[in-house]
Amino acid sequence: MRYYERADKCLYNPIHVKFNEEVSIGSDFSSSLQYPSFFALRNSFFNVNQNILNNINSIIYSDVFTFKNGVIDEEIQVNADNNASGQPSAKYRVVTNYANTFNKNNILSTIVSLMAFVNNEGPKYNELNNYNFDLLTGNKFTIGSVFNPNVDYLKVITNYINYKINQTKELYYEDATVDISDDQAFYLTDDGIVIYFGIDEIAPKEFGIPRFTMEYKTFAPYINPR
Repeated sequence: MRYYERADKCLYNPIHVKFNEEVSIGSDFSSSLQYPSFFALRNSFFNVNQNILNNINSIIYSDVFTFKNGVIDEEIQVNADNNASGQPSAKYRVVTNYANTFNKNNILSTIVSLMAFVNNEGPKYNELNNYNFDLLTGNKFTIGSVFNPNVDYLKVITNYINYKINQTKELYYEDATVDISDDQAFYLTDDGIVIYFGIDEIAPKEFGIPRFTMEYKTFAPYINPR
């Protein structure tokens, strides 16, 4: 039995998490960007390949700045139109932040929130990116990897989410039902698997990002002990 396969043996990944923050202030566009980067530490049990962490760092960095640059392009176009028509300039602001939600047993799960506001209203854009990686291989840790082999995990998740929606139907769209697929957005925490949906996908925009936690202790027979 490999050391990470026992449920009572949780080993923290020997990595350092660097907090990055970049702030810019302009007349029509400002931003406050917070995002992580990861660096390997030496450990007597195992070492994480820095090349794997560099790839994760690159993906997160690219996503954060692609989002920022996309909003900049929109601000430039909108204010060009406003100036041409004599309208006041729109004030855009981008804010990103993150949380490292699971960092054990060679599994890393991180989320990055991407938001954009216009004239202090909104947010106009509100996205949540997830980064789930197997640090042994460098591959993405898929939702199927969370479950034991031969478990119909898509059915298990679908039934649970629809059950939770039916418990509080008033919070969701009248015809809201889900049919989970392998590309479903999720992240891991110490307590369970968090399944989440986009803004305005199954509930009104005012609801925010709908999240459902499948606790490990409740779904233990289905869950990979790792």
